[in-house]
Amino acid sequence: MNAARGGLGIRAASVALVILFTAEWVVAGAPREVQAVLAAESLPAQIDVVGVVSRRDTAKGTFSVIDRSEFSKCKSVSCAPASLPVRWKGTLPGVAESVHVKGAIRDTKDGKFLFAESVEKARK
Repeated sequence: MNAARGGLGIRAASVALVILFTAEWVVAGAPREVQAVLAAESLPAQIDVVGVVSRRDTAKGTFSVIDRSEFSKCKSVSCAPASLPVRWKGTLPGVAESVHVKGAIRDTKDGKFLFAESVEKARK
């Protein structure tokens, strides 16, 4: 009887591991929040980021994004401790707009920037 229970435990553990690793794979392909990007020790060549636009400079073709959770906590674009600058050649999104940006992080003379290949409104 104990052997049967042990077999069930192993099967249950195997199923749990499959679910866990499948969930990690799905999450790994999901866009990253700004804080996760800023805290990462290394990043892939191409990256997807979601955040809230905190400021924009149309003359330079840049805008900055902050973490969505920071914006949600204080309901302001000026309360986040850090932001991620983005360079984009298209029409800049509005301040406080939630966006999904695809591109590459590059070092510049002004620091690290996300060079955007696409910018879209993020799904809430």
